[in-house]
Amino acid sequence: MMPWRLAEIGQRLMRAVVRRLPSPVAELLRTALPAPAATPLGRLRRALLTALRHGGIPPAVRTFQLVDNPTVSFTAADSLVLSQLYWFGEQGWEPELLPWWRYFCRRSSAILELGTNVGYFVVQGMRAAPGVHYTAVEPHPTSVSLCRVNLGLNAVTSVTLVAGAAVAGPATGTARLLIPWDQLQAPTVAFLAGDSELPAPMAGPVRAAIEVPTVDVRTLLAGVDLLKIDVEGQEYALLAAAEEHLRAYRPTVVIEVLPGTAQLRRLLTGLCHEFGYRCYVPQPGRLVRLEPGRLSGVALLSEYGVQDLILCADPRLPLSVAELDTG
Repeated sequence: MMPWRLAEIGQRLMRAVVRRLPSPVAELLRTALPAPAATPLGRLRRALLTALRHGGIPPAVRTFQLVDNPTVSFTAADSLVLSQLYWFGEQGWEPELLPWWRYFCRRSSAILELGTNVGYFVVQGMRAAPGVHYTAVEPHPTSVSLCRVNLGLNAVTSVTLVAGAAVAGPATGTARLLIPWDQLQAPTVAFLAGDSELPAPMAGPVRAAIEVPTVDVRTLLAGVDLLKIDVEGQEYALLAAAEEHLRAYRPTVVIEVLPGTAQLRRLLTGLCHEFGYRCYVPQPGRLVRLEPGRLSGVALLSEYGVQDLILCADPRLPLSVAELDTG
């Protein structure tokens, strides 16, 4: 049997378990056992929640607050991001990046996020910097709808949400968005057909394809001083299209860097050498400087446990969470 078939069977089994889980029991499980992660009890809790996460969110749950930040709410839906947030709170989705994202948002006047998904970083960014001009771009219709709901739940009203795929040239109607077999209704991996640097294991088998509107990324860059890109293999194309803006204004860039992305890594190396950017890996409580010479071969996930890099041209950037202001 193919490995992806086994994974599918396992996912179905956990969904059956979570479907039968009363929401009060689920609430107790996700909030109980407050033990440090390094202790046996903490490891047991993590293993239990990881297994339950594969089953999604109990169907009786309509909305939920984050267990470690109850001021933030999200809608319950068939989404890996939302499942992680439901079971683990802020620790469930890119927690190493979150304090730096808030920090950069507070210092920005215009933010562009390409690949918004269900709006987690929009909500966190706008709560950190309520007055900032924020444009969020997301191609998948279900994710766009969930993002709108999540913005409403958190009283975020000033975001420009663009329902479409950012492309590296003039928009020409629509593009074909491909969704692999293992993705949920709001996919975390959905990629444009054609030239892409998406690693092969993430790209198939494809179970669905939809046509989505397109928007030229260059039309969205005016005034942008913080750029976040997480677009499943299109990072190189979009960042290259923004090169003149990067040269002129040096916006801070937060970008996903997947394995096998040779073109993207060469571009990032060039930005460090030619435009004065410094490259950092977000880690728990700190940033680790990554020298340009390592970009071509660094295995971010296995070495650092993350897939995002931060490029910042400001040499005064704090490197410890303890140095960040929280106002």
